[in-house]
Amino acid sequence: MVDFEEIFSAVNRIVIDSREDCSSALFVPIKGEKQDGHRFIPMAIEHGAKYIFTAENEEKLIKSYPDVHFYPVKDTLEALQELGAFCRKKYKGTLIGVTGSVGKTTTREMIATALSSEKKVFQTKGNANSQIGVPITLFAMARENREISVIEMGISLPGEMERLARMASVDFAVFTNIGDAHLENMHTKENTCFEKLHILMGEKRKVELYLPKRDPILSALTEEKIEDMGFLQDISVSLFFYDKASIPLSVPGEHMKENAGVALLLAKRLGISEDSAVRALTAFRGLPGRGERLFTKDGITIIDDSYNASPSSMKAAVQVLSREKGKRRIAVLGDMNELGTEELILHREVGEEMRRLSLDCLFTLGEKAKEIRTGLQDKKLPGAACTSLDELEKALSEEIKEGDVILFKASHSLSLSTVIKKILEEHGHESELKHIRS
Repeated sequence: MVDFEEIFSAVNRIVIDSREDCSSALFVPIKGEKQDGHRFIPMAIEHGAKYIFTAENEEKLIKSYPDVHFYPVKDTLEALQELGAFCRKKYKGTLIGVTGSVGKTTTREMIATALSSEKKVFQTKGNANSQIGVPITLFAMARENREISVIEMGISLPGEMERLARMASVDFAVFTNIGDAHLENMHTKENTCFEKLHILMGEKRKVELYLPKRDPILSALTEEKIEDMGFLQDISVSLFFYDKASIPLSVPGEHMKENAGVALLLAKRLGISEDSAVRALTAFRGLPGRGERLFTKDGITIIDDSYNASPSSMKAAVQVLSREKGKRRIAVLGDMNELGTEELILHREVGEEMRRLSLDCLFTLGEKAKEIRTGLQDKKLPGAACTSLDELEKALSEEIKEGDVILFKASHSLSLSTVIKKILEEHGHESELKHIRS
């Protein structure tokens, strides 16, 4: 039996990468498909690790490193999640969990922004929303012990949300949407909805559930339907539906107004004055790779939405681009992954959406993204279908000019951010602050 209280008192963070500074940390070696973290225990010790979970070679390790505390466990990931659940029980504040197909990080950030106007708020660092990331987040949450916490909970396989929910036991559950992301594993949107509703299955007996009015699947949910799915045997759920906020925002897009809508609703529920929440949200500038605006010294505007993509978020992004003021509106769109058997159709649907929009140029990256141009049908847009980042960099270098507005959007694995970095290096990165003031 691992003494979690001892660990919680002894370390101030959790590390899974042996290359990091491991001093004052618990090192957890994770067994992955390609690598086993146990191989890197010596490196972690070199980097200061004194507290380590291990599912292998306990006695040998103790003999080799007598001044290190080794905790023998059956499975290191399971032990990490048990530690996460322990930390959740230590936390006495209010916990908000955010899930959905897309937009989780930005929604989490906007909720935290609104609440932070009057409360001390903890939120997920970066994108730590997985089976590994959530327990690490819960540990940090319990250490900081702020009034309110907003954490992100993401899944890609059936069964994952229930494990996260058992750890997190949220007081408030926020859904962004149910889209086409992860259809490769979930197969249908209805299955995705069912799996994500497992966010309710913690130790809390009462949970408030916040759903978007404009999502066709989530807006149709009732307590009766949720009960029929088997979720309300031991808990009660209060349903709240949110709409777009009618306040001025610095970040464009209808989806951002929806994010602000749930942020304002939660702020009101948790005793934040509307004026404070609105001021905080109107000052919100977005996140890197999620609609962030970048400017070059020679007058090119880049909309960096390259962190990830789904059909719904890509359609929303090109809609934003079409409303931009600039000499030309250029879309740089790459493959969207994990869409299952309908992936080519879903790429073509993006092109069909673009047919009715005012756009000037289209560059694609990847084989699947070529289908976007197929969806354009008879609408002719200049540009190129590229198969590598180098090819795309060269094509854009020859094409882009002063006054262009360029949108970058694709799945994270395509690394469109490297192309953006190259453009900023070639054309000179201008500060956002200057443009805000001008």
